[in-house]
Amino acid sequence: MPARTPSAGMIAGDRTTAGRTEMLSDAYSIAVRDLRACYNPDGIVAGRLKFNAYWARDGLWAVFGALALGDTAQARAQLELFARYQPPSGSIPVRVEFVGHHFSGYNTLRSRPKVVGRAGGIFRDPVDTAAIFVLAINEYFLRTNEGGVCERLLPAADRVLGWLRTQDRDEDGLLETHYLADWMDSIMKRTKVFNINVLYYGALRAFAALAAAIGDAGAGARASQAADALAARLQAVFWNGEYFVDWVHGPRRGAFSSDGNVAAVFLGAASDDQARRILAYIDARGLDADTPLRTCDPVYPWWQVYPMYYLAGIPDYHRTLIWPWLGTLNAVNKARLGDRAGAVRDLERIGKWFVRSGAVNEVYLPAGIPLSRRFYSSEVPFAWNAAFYVYALHALGLAPSAPATLALAP
Repeated sequence: MPARTPSAGMIAGDRTTAGRTEMLSDAYSIAVRDLRACYNPDGIVAGRLKFNAYWARDGLWAVFGALALGDTAQARAQLELFARYQPPSGSIPVRVEFVGHHFSGYNTLRSRPKVVGRAGGIFRDPVDTAAIFVLAINEYFLRTNEGGVCERLLPAADRVLGWLRTQDRDEDGLLETHYLADWMDSIMKRTKVFNINVLYYGALRAFAALAAAIGDAGAGARASQAADALAARLQAVFWNGEYFVDWVHGPRRGAFSSDGNVAAVFLGAASDDQARRILAYIDARGLDADTPLRTCDPVYPWWQVYPMYYLAGIPDYHRTLIWPWLGTLNAVNKARLGDRAGAVRDLERIGKWFVRSGAVNEVYLPAGIPLSRRFYSSEVPFAWNAAFYVYALHALGLAPSAPATLALAP
């Protein structure tokens, strides 16, 4: 029987597959380079221009990418840094600075670090950073099995949970926060914010797993019970049948925000049925049709934007601009739920943005162009976006020599 001659369609398909593989590989290389460009002796800085400091939120999420690369010492340094500068209250600082003011284009060095509790010093401590700290410690343990390191960090994580409990001001099982208490610090929303509460849920689950693994069964059981109770409250207060609403303030409810819903799927707070409903809502509204993932639906109204962002010329910062880490993490969710093709497609689109500009930027216009305006330009390199891209490609087995590891929810 004669050998089968490949059709033109087969050849085109092979070339397309090869092109996709090469593009993902190029994007991955850029992400690895830019993540490692943010490594410092004491941890991981958020970026190398305006955010050249140890921002807790950015650097703690970046731990996930560093661990995927096997950069264990760098991840450990980040965790130990914030444990070292944790205040007596148990919260986690918004950032630690070793770099001083800009002078003639250069950074002056501080002889001693400056610990900042809140950017701008106007509102109270952010809350999400504390929860992410616990999540990052658990990820460290899952990747390294270094019980000794995590045992040293566990008291700091326990203090974090103690501080987080104090944020439940009406003692209804959910955290109540003031304005600008999480990453979306251009949007004025307060009281019961879903993203903050679902990260708290993840932190409780992470602490329970850590404590049990290290040998403190009692602490693990208490955290697990608290997580179960919180899960019930999340369902009762925030789930509307299609997605988890963004915030609750008295009788008023927010709409759809990608951050909390993506986190709920990733951290296991959403059931499989709920996860599929969330992805169906994203698809039906076209929130990931033209860009990796939009931040909200509908767009936050103008009056909900913190006024300083108008002065900076970026009132769209968390409204219509695109943050690649959201789409990247959602791609991991899609793959876990069986839509590997959709996940790869999203990662390809994000990767094309990185390859086109030759770097991983902070935030993009919907067309995939890094933000550049008179008073504000996108930070570059940006550790958070780079780290999640590295993490996702390892989770899906798309990174060079990386087996797929999708069952990572605490």
